[in-house]
Amino acid sequence: MTRIAIGSFGAESNSFSAESPINELVEVLLDQDLLQSNAGKKTVIGGFIDVLQNAQVELIPTVKAYWGTTGIIGKNSFEYYKSELCKRLAQSGKLDGVLLDMHGAMVAEDAPDAEGILLKEIREIVGDEVPIICVLDLHGNITDLKIKSATAILGYRSNPHIDLYERGRKAAQLMLKILKKKVKPVMQIKRLPMLGPNLGMSTWSYNRLETKKLPFAKIMRRVFTLEKTRGILDLSVFIGFPYADIPECLTTVVAIADNDPALAQRIANKVGDMVWNSRNKFLKIRPLIPVEEAVERAIQAKEGPIILVDVGDNSGGGAPCDNTVILEELIKRNAKDAVVPIRDPEAVSAAMNVGVGKEIEIDVGGKIDKRFYKPVKVKARVRLLFDGKYMIRGPHHGGFKIKGRLLPREAWKMVDAGKTALLEVDGIEIIVSEGRVGMEQDYYKAVGVDPSQRKIVVVKSHQAHRASFESIARQIIEVDTPGVTSPSYKGLSFKNIPRPVFPLDPI
Repeated sequence: MTRIAIGSFGAESNSFSAESPINELVEVLLDQDLLQSNAGKKTVIGGFIDVLQNAQVELIPTVKAYWGTTGIIGKNSFEYYKSELCKRLAQSGKLDGVLLDMHGAMVAEDAPDAEGILLKEIREIVGDEVPIICVLDLHGNITDLKIKSATAILGYRSNPHIDLYERGRKAAQLMLKILKKKVKPVMQIKRLPMLGPNLGMSTWSYNRLETKKLPFAKIMRRVFTLEKTRGILDLSVFIGFPYADIPECLTTVVAIADNDPALAQRIANKVGDMVWNSRNKFLKIRPLIPVEEAVERAIQAKEGPIILVDVGDNSGGGAPCDNTVILEELIKRNAKDAVVPIRDPEAVSAAMNVGVGKEIEIDVGGKIDKRFYKPVKVKARVRLLFDGKYMIRGPHHGGFKIKGRLLPREAWKMVDAGKTALLEVDGIEIIVSEGRVGMEQDYYKAVGVDPSQRKIVVVKSHQAHRASFESIARQIIEVDTPGVTSPSYKGLSFKNIPRPVFPLDPI
């Protein structure tokens, strides 16, 4: 029987994070738990499983090690889990193939291309003839080492991400075709001198008319058409993750052809030209609005919800989630009917100590990363306390695009934001939590705040919130806040990216 190993490994590492190095993992699954936790789920590995089980392939589960969206990963943590995955592969006997669910933007201490190093070691274990296929996040950084070590690399093609399962299925189907000697994939890339402008590179919206106008959505529709070219097996456009600050954290096209490198390169170049020629459109489609103007527009709006996106403190990009600049402006302007999430373990502890219904005077936020903002002193009433564990049941980043409906139960996701308190300050609700704040409506609902019933809702995100909030928002405003995920990169000192590079330099 054909034997295929399955594993999952990665992180989205922000090299500017004040919390580096990171040693704790978000999720660890070993051996059979990897299969049991993903069977029937709309995940990348769930896609692997569905295809391979139907093909009566023997699945060899190894390790899932995921550190999440965070800072640089600690050397010992990276080495330990890398060795655990490689040990299982080495001890599995003869393997016919390896399927991996990876992120693609992991940086570890002394290992800027951590996932590339893992792939290199896996290649050394299984040999040159065994196909290794990876599915990477659309924000993965495509390095030369990854390309050299893998047989095929497929990326998500939606932003916000809603196609993990489908891409997992495609990877598994490609693996079966390779093993049956129906195809012989070759990869070619087109790497652009561009730090991908994530804000403007959405691929979909709940509003179909808006989707048609999105420049990256137009390109991806063209990608789907080009993929039907005879001999082309797959096409991916990786925005990249600039905050990793490695030489190859650039926007990259990966084209996979059937034993035709010239065709793959021609198609990669064609798509790369389309992306490059649209670079200024990506910046213009969702312009950054100064904090004062954004808050004023939200206050003056006739009705909400008005979503203020704190892009400099993106919870999904390794930021600490303790940026206070929007909160400070809302308080300064006496805003009402607003809700703001802030990560602040000290504030949570203070609220827990006094209890529900009591008043406290505390400094909120600005304690984890002190380079860009400062704490805000508030006199607040504690409205609610809870343990921070909640279920995401509605559309979310990494899930589905289903307007106005809950997801199927198998797609629900349990999340733990740590102990959480809801504070109220003169008509402004502040959600303070020990862990990073959520980017979906269910996070707010867990503390009794229905975002659809609030005029002003602050979310700490770039793209991820759109999967959940677009369906209720009257307007979404990207606010030009400072921080380690600033799309304008102000205050960030890059050390390793190639120059000149768009949009930092005139090209």
